[in-house]
Order: sequence, then C-alpha cells, then structure tokens
Amino acid sequence: MSTPIYCAIGDIHGELERLKDLHAQVLDYAGQTFPGQPLQVIHLGDLIDRGPASCGVIDYLMEFEAQVSPRPITLRGNHEQMMIDAAGSSDKDSAEWRVWLINGGQETLESYVGQPKPVMKRHLTWLRTLPTLHEAQEAGLVFVHAGVDPDRFPACGEKVHMWTRRREFLDPRCWTAPRLKRQRVVHGHTPTRDSFPESVAGGRRLNIDTGAVYGGRLTAALLRAGEPDLFFHT
Repeated sequence: MSTPIYCAIGDIHGELERLKDLHAQVLDYAGQTFPGQPLQVIHLGDLIDRGPASCGVIDYLMEFEAQVSPRPITLRGNHEQMMIDAAGSSDKDSAEWRVWLINGGQETLESYVGQPKPVMKRHLTWLRTLPTLHEAQEAGLVFVHAGVDPDRFPACGEKVHMWTRRREFLDPRCWTAPRLKRQRVVHGHTPTRDSFPESVAGGRRLNIDTGAVYGGRLTAALLRAGEPDLFFHT
C-alpha cells in the first residue's frame, strides 16, 4: 500500500453541519487529486460542548468511522474527558459535573433531549475507547489534542495530551526529547487568534484549532511528506 495522505481536523465542538461540509471538501479534493491514494483522516478531539449538535457529531463520527477506509482515527480531547468524568459521578452537584457544565456541557446535554437514554451510554462507551495521541513515525507526524511533553515524549501521559499549554511545548526551540527531533506535532485545544492555522518553526508545530465555536473556522489540514500543507475551512 502506498504511503497515506494525512488529513487532520481541528476542534469540532458540536458543529455538525460544518464538519460534514469539511469532510465533503477534503474527500472530493483527495479523490480527484490523488485517486487511489489512501487518505487517513484524524480528528484531533474536542468533538463536543459549546456548539449546538454534540450528540449528532458523535453519532455521525461513529458512522463515518465504519464507512471510510482507511478507518478514521478520532482522538479524545479534554472536553470528552470532562463528559466521561461527569458521567462517572452519581452526584450531579459534584465538582466533575460543575466543571463540565460550565465548560459547555450544558449545551451537550441539551443536544440529547428527546434521544433514548441508551444513546448517551453508547456514546460514552465509544468516547472511553478513544486514544489521546496518534504517531505516524514513517511520515514524521504526531497527532494530539493539546500537546506533548517536550522533554519526555513519548512518555507524556494522557493528561498532558488532553490539557497542556506548557510554554516549552508551544516553542519548538525548547523541545529536548530525542524522538521529537524528526517529528512534526499537529494539535488543537488552543484557539488561534486570527482563525487561521498557526505554523511554528517551519511547521514543526501546527495548531489547527481555528475557533469554530467562537465564530472562527473549522479547519482541516492535508499533510503530505515533502509537500506544502493544504488547508480547508468552513
């Protein structure tokens, strides 16, 4: 099999229609421009919260995974983890519930209104299975929601993958982990200031959280070895 093209999609936050539009753009472009070449789609986490259709996003992604080849990879972000933690607490006055609700969980709960109870249970089961990092060593790419430990990679831990905004990670000149020397890190979690992707140090760190839920863009990056990155927006 030929080396895949990688398509990373930034923080979705319940924006179902924009996600569908972005998938359509990327799949159409790749099919016409690189016929027969595998396209590996990777969603970088924060699928839910704040936006209007978190339940619909999860349903759609579960179906999308089953229909597309190679099988898409979906990462778990901090918002998925907050939902999982809240669901694990039987006390809805607990800190886990309060933290989730004030960070967009209320909108997510509203998106489940009218759905049978087993739907959320099925979604939570799926969310718990999601990895927090995907490394494509042959392509020199690391995909993660928030970031990695620039000194200890790959021995970072899930909490770092989902939450970090450490200054040393944001500046690739500070990366000391030997495994990162030949890798590019593609992530979301921290909305860019201008709603465009942020490429740092010649693209060694690429942030594609372009603030879709804040009136910005939902962004996909098409990554090919030795070629300029291509971006799609909606």
